[in-house]
Amino acid sequence: MTDRFAGVIIVAAGRGERFGDSGKVLAYAGGRPLLARSLDAAIAASSTAEIVVVCGGHTRERIAALIESLDTPLPVCVCAGGAERQDSVRFGIHALSDSIEVAVIHDAARPLATSAMFDDVAEAAREQGAAIVAVPVTDTIKEVEGDRILRTIPRQMLRAAQTPQAFRLDTLWDAMERTTGSNVTFTDEATRLESLGVPVVVRPGTTTNIKVTVPEDLVLVEALLQSQCRGTRDVPS
Repeated sequence: MTDRFAGVIIVAAGRGERFGDSGKVLAYAGGRPLLARSLDAAIAASSTAEIVVVCGGHTRERIAALIESLDTPLPVCVCAGGAERQDSVRFGIHALSDSIEVAVIHDAARPLATSAMFDDVAEAAREQGAAIVAVPVTDTIKEVEGDRILRTIPRQMLRAAQTPQAFRLDTLWDAMERTTGSNVTFTDEATRLESLGVPVVVRPGTTTNIKVTVPEDLVLVEALLQSQCRGTRDVPS
């Protein structure tokens, strides 16, 4: 991969209600804000041409100041988010340059995604239209009604979806236009394509690519970062 063809949209517009802090993406883990770690991975990906950070009005000034302080080697712009995730993604798409072929969507609250994941889904989407990272489900999954189990769902074919997720720009835009106003709940962009019968490729994620939702998740991120540092130090020179 030699050319940079992907525009990364980092969604950072949430209010962190379950986290208890509207500036969740600016919380520190391993000495760096969560958003900065997501930016690090996106910038290090060889497919990334530019980045758009979509944020809410409650954090826009602080996020803009953070990005300015990072002195990033790639163009990074900040744009306002919307009331819902789908609105924020739409605004992010509008902020991308006309030359972008693939849009890569990533949650700012997943600070341990790797640059290899960004490249993997971007390349797969460029070739096949759409791709996500996901991991096998290891728990036994029960469908319940009230306090009663209805059935156990076979987990062999189940995957837990993560971000980054990537889409050819025309494919994603068409899906968003065709599903606007639908009564279906779209929890991620891949769900829109699925509802239209558009194939989405699944690439390997990692169990460490967690999403920070509650304060306890920060403790896990810190532990994982410390483990990574120890592993690096243990490698013989």
